[in-house]
Amino acid sequence: MTVDARLRRHLRRWSRRLRFTEGVSWVVWGGLAGLGAGILLAGLARLMPLLTQVRLALFSLLLIATGAGAGLVAAWLRPRSIPRLARIFDGRFALAERLVTATEIGRENLSAPPAMAAAQLDDTLARARRVDVRSMLPIRLSRRALWTLVGGSVILALLIGLPNPQEAVLRRRAAVEAAIEAQAETLEAIQEDVLEVDSLTEVEREALLQALAEALAELESGDPSPEEALATLSEAERSLAELRDSGVASLETGLERAAGTMADSSLTREIAEALGAGDYDRAAEALAAFGGQEGDALTRDEELALARELAQAAERIAEGAPEMAEALSEAAETIQERDIQAAQEAIQQAAQAMSEAGQQIESQAFVEAAQAELQAGREQIGEAAGVSPGSGPGTLPGGQLSGGSGGDGAGSGQQTQPGHSEDAGTGAPYDELYVPERIDEPGTGVDVGREGEDGLPAGDAPLPAPPTGRPNVPYEEVYADYAEQAGAALEDSYIPLGMKQYVRDYFSALEP
Repeated sequence: MTVDARLRRHLRRWSRRLRFTEGVSWVVWGGLAGLGAGILLAGLARLMPLLTQVRLALFSLLLIATGAGAGLVAAWLRPRSIPRLARIFDGRFALAERLVTATEIGRENLSAPPAMAAAQLDDTLARARRVDVRSMLPIRLSRRALWTLVGGSVILALLIGLPNPQEAVLRRRAAVEAAIEAQAETLEAIQEDVLEVDSLTEVEREALLQALAEALAELESGDPSPEEALATLSEAERSLAELRDSGVASLETGLERAAGTMADSSLTREIAEALGAGDYDRAAEALAAFGGQEGDALTRDEELALARELAQAAERIAEGAPEMAEALSEAAETIQERDIQAAQEAIQQAAQAMSEAGQQIESQAFVEAAQAELQAGREQIGEAAGVSPGSGPGTLPGGQLSGGSGGDGAGSGQQTQPGHSEDAGTGAPYDELYVPERIDEPGTGVDVGREGEDGLPAGDAPLPAPPTGRPNVPYEEVYADYAEQAGAALEDSYIPLGMKQYVRDYFSALEP
């Protein structure tokens, strides 16, 4: 036999009400548990950089909701057998163990005559129908739990809402992560460009890809610190710097000067415009057209004018591109000698050299652009981390070239203004640069010689007073040394793409 179905229905209905009332209470206590975890987390977040205020608030709400949900689920999923429910409701509803007796008889754990068993079941069901389950199982909330919930919520709100010194650390960390991620994307884009640039040689291409791949692997491996990311990008910059050819700067400068020379003639203006625009292939084609068989023949005057332009261009590029300069010079000479066939061959050689020079310049420009991207990435990461990214390769020191000023050695602060004289060769005025030669004040004693056996100097004689007057060095003489050093720095140092012309203009403005 089994428990009567009617009695089972009553027990199940009451069980749902019991789970509901318990669930409400357990939701509050579960929420309190989650609130306590949130308070603990918020306290730790003020001692170490764990979460931002927004994320901390969301995570705390998630903990509270999780605790409340866990309480509700536990109340509804808590297993209770029929005998267990019978004992619970006998006590709750004061049924004097009628439910327990009925269930035990139904399960044949208790023997009774059939008539007595039926009578006992009818009495139990009659009493069960008179039970008001809502009043007997009311929803009750603990005041202590509610007040604890309110107080804990206030504490959590203060811990989250008050200014947290760890917030700045987290923002800086997030900015660094974003900067590193952005730089990784930049490296991937540069890798794609390397595969598409035709002007690169295979050696340059492989070296670039290897350097970029190593840097990208370091940035994407684990969670690199700002210092590690900066070191990685600096290493990649050094690898790219090894691909730079210092002679390309002289080559580019020579072609720019040649473009300035050719721009004055209608015969070579197209070449000059192409060189000025950086379209070296078009410039080479325009130059090669003079060595072709098509087009109208030039007059003798035009041939001589072209020879002059080629000779002047050869002078401008002699230092940076000696082979091209030699071909242009040969073309100019053979034109003047009316050896047209030799001139055409020389022009074709010069055009080929110009095309190759253009490829060199373009490949170097790409390398410089990649270096500029890496340098910008280092600066962004360093700025986000609040650390100095260092003076990467090619950083030009600040400062200025001045006419000269100085003090009198005693710290009086008196300044000496440069005078003006006339250049003996040209008669043009130039600035004079004051060069101080004062060693010490007049009459001040200076120890000279070796120490004697008694520890005193062997001699203690005052130096004579320095000669009066202010020696001056002509500015034009000093400028020659400055210009030479500036040119070397311009060729050997890494300068971001687009900045070289500003540097050249600066030193050009200093020419006497």
